[in-house]
Amino acid sequence: MKKILLIIFVAISFPLNANDQANEGKVAKYVMENIQKEYLNCYSFYKVAAVSFKKAGKDKNIIDNLESSADVSLKYTYDLGEIMGFNPEVMSQITKDNVNNFVELAKKDFSSLAKKYGLLCKNLVENPEQRTNFWEEKGKIKFK
Repeated sequence: MKKILLIIFVAISFPLNANDQANEGKVAKYVMENIQKEYLNCYSFYKVAAVSFKKAGKDKNIIDNLESSADVSLKYTYDLGEIMGFNPEVMSQITKDNVNNFVELAKKDFSSLAKKYGLLCKNLVENPEQRTNFWEEKGKIKFK
């Protein structure tokens, strides 16, 4: 999260030529949008996984960890959304819709959902700087 805010600060603070400054702003926005989207997907994944594991009678410690990761993901989803100027009511509806989408995906094939999001979300929650760097590099290529 600090890295994301730092990117925004750097993009706004340093006087660059107009093209470089525009590209830096585009990269910063691109990073924030993608990280925010990943946090939203991870929140949805963790919530669905926690409910699925509860229903399956899995260890309470695993469920608690999933719910804790969901809480972290939701906090950053909203923090980033606020920075980007999203309306809280709209964000709430988007979050509900996303969770419902993940519920449907899990009903069809939870294993594929877990493969797609399990490691990505673990890395995002434990090391957000790595994902920020990933999106920053993609953004630099996209906005050359």
